[in-house]
Amino acid sequence: MAKKVILGVCTSGTRLNVAVAAGGKVFQARKKVFNQELFLFPLVKSALARAGAGLRSVDTVCAVRGPGRFTGIRISLTLAGTLKALGGALVYTATLFEVLALQARESADFKAWAARNPGGRLAALLHAFKDEYFCQFFGLSGKPDGEPVWLKAEALKELLAASGAIYAVGDAEEEPGIYGLLPPGAAAAPAALSRVKPGYIIKAALAGRCRSLKPLYLKPAKYELENNISYGKGRRLADKKG
Repeated sequence: MAKKVILGVCTSGTRLNVAVAAGGKVFQARKKVFNQELFLFPLVKSALARAGAGLRSVDTVCAVRGPGRFTGIRISLTLAGTLKALGGALVYTATLFEVLALQARESADFKAWAARNPGGRLAALLHAFKDEYFCQFFGLSGKPDGEPVWLKAEALKELLAASGAIYAVGDAEEEPGIYGLLPPGAAAAPAALSRVKPGYIIKAALAGRCRSLKPLYLKPAKYELENNISYGKGRRLADKKG
């Protein structure tokens, strides 16, 4: 009987994250690169080869559907949709909020904090572009506590300051200063948790069982046009995070 092979992919940020679960083991690969579409298949094939598998062996695909770079999100979702259409693979998706929240919740650091703060909440933070950020709150059980939001830095600082006891987990690889948004007394996840771990792409997607291939952008449509914002000569709006 052929072993079950699960592929996890995230192309939402500046790092291409790939994970392959097969035979009770998880093989991971990461690469910081802008043109991720050029490196996606080589990295995926390399991870699959380490698991003794190929693209034809993939029966489940777990993909991150945002938020993040407009064009980047589509890369992993297109791969997932293609493997579903051509190979009949099952597809499950997760948000970056869900991935980071699950990483934090399974850590000893968060469990210790939660024991001391039974009424607290978990805040997943992501950098969008310049002074723009994404945020979603979760209860200690892992259930979302409200919808995800896109906010300017000052507005997010105010929101976090008014949110009571919080434990924040953010992608500090994308924005090293992300925990500077936190109010005094808020807990921040350690460095080991403050980045996307490829294996958790699979864990979060399988836990949530979301089948949607709809990208999560969050940023208001036509925001740059309506607010007369320019990113410089030759820069495309589609290449910005949002």
